Amino acid sequence: MTELDSLAVKRTGTVPVAVVIPTFGRGDRVCGTLEKILECDPRPSEIWVHIDQSDGVLEREIYRRFPQVSLISSIGRLGPGGGRHTCLCRCNAEVAVSFDDDSYPVDRDFFGCVATLFESHPEATVIRATIWDRQQKEQLRGTSFVQTSSFVGCGHAIRVTAYRQISGYVPRAIAYGIEETDVALQLFSEGHKIFQSADLRVFHDTDLKHHQSPEITECVVANVALLAWLRYPVHLWSWGLLQLGSTISFCLRVGRWRGIIPGLLRIPADCFRFRKFRRVLPSSAVSGYLRSRKALP
Repeated sequence: MTELDSLAVKRTGTVPVAVVIPTFGRGDRVCGTLEKILECDPRPSEIWVHIDQSDGVLEREIYRRFPQVSLISSIGRLGPGGGRHTCLCRCNAEVAVSFDDDSYPVDRDFFGCVATLFESHPEATVIRATIWDRQQKEQLRGTSFVQTSSFVGCGHAIRVTAYRQISGYVPRAIAYGIEETDVALQLFSEGHKIFQSADLRVFHDTDLKHHQSPEITECVVANVALLAWLRYPVHLWSWGLLQLGSTISFCLRVGRWRGIIPGLLRIPADCFRFRKFRRVLPSSAVSGYLRSRKALP
């Protein structure tokens, strides 16, 4: 942090870091997450929540309990990526931390640590937190800071100016398989770097059982193909086909066979629906990113 920022922390108990949270139909979860965030010291300077396909009920609840939170809502379904994009385009801080409505920081000094890490590592555009869920053991806090190739929407921090230089998230209702991978690829194409810090810890309060849903399998299959169509040059579509085959093979191995055929059948319609989001990246960027995913954790 700069000297001016340090003085601001002493006066207000905040750091110049925004929080962005997309939510859809889970008011109890997002309110619990907001409580955890506001227990931190220092606190973030601003908190943005995007309520997807809103009926107005959750807005009233959040306004009543958390008047300091800025709310955005949509009548249509933008998905988690669309919600994050909307918040990132509206927030004022130079750095934003992304959570899901069921993920939250573990350590009270989380946001102070975020500010310090970005100040200490100007080469970092995204800092991925160390994350675990109900089925995993708590991760010990550490000092490691290593380059990686991807991040997770439920626990990372990003430089807002860098995000606004790319196309950003695609507003996909069920975004597994495209959301963060797409943004990581776009950032890689612009020369930005992603790191993972053991000093930032996030708990994801889920057991991931919803991943067994045929609807999610269907969307995962379709999303792999959609990402290739949106970003890959035509001569690299064969890589996309290999990724699609690998995804189907994985689904079959773990017993998620329901949804595979519907996912394949919806690919042409999805490509047409999201055609305005198509921004083909240079082949060198795409191939370089795919190689980096094999070499980096």
